[in-house]
Amino acid sequence: MAKGLVVLICMVTIAVFVLTGCATVGKTQATKFVLRVNCGAYEPYTDTVGNVWLPDQYLEEGVEWGFSDGLTIDRGDLNITGTDSPKIYETERYSMSAYKFTLPNGKYMVRLYFAETFEGITGEGQRVFSVSINGETVLKDFDLYKEVGGWQEPIVKEFKKVAVTDKKLVIGFTSNIENPEINGIEIISE
Repeated sequence: MAKGLVVLICMVTIAVFVLTGCATVGKTQATKFVLRVNCGAYEPYTDTVGNVWLPDQYLEEGVEWGFSDGLTIDRGDLNITGTDSPKIYETERYSMSAYKFTLPNGKYMVRLYFAETFEGITGEGQRVFSVSINGETVLKDFDLYKEVGGWQEPIVKEFKKVAVTDKKLVIGFTSNIENPEINGIEIISE
């Protein structure tokens, strides 16, 4: 009798989990691909909502993603507000030509994180650059200072349904005035 009661309780518990969506029977849930890069950083970072941002890395043999060139700077605590991930704006990669990623084929949402934190940029038109994703220009003549209206203001540019058909995602940067810069990159499968 006690064994039968335990089996019944287990069956009811499983049924409750399945009906509430806490468990599935006969279905596998696809795992979403997520990659967050804290550009210019040397250590991983967990933001205020629990997302882990990986440190920057050079693209070399045996590595699936990284930058191809450029320089980094860590500006320390800037007290950036208006974001769940203020620390990523403290570091940046600048003067780079590209980030390259090897990914499973599919559609992705790509978010690019920017903030003008260089004291030498004091107004519009002093840093202008273009950004492409897989050869298609997504930000032409991007003037970060003008876009956000000032210094140390974060902005995220989001691009949905970015197609990867050859297992490659390339984010390219072209300098127009001054060097391109980026603080973070987020890639999430759709």
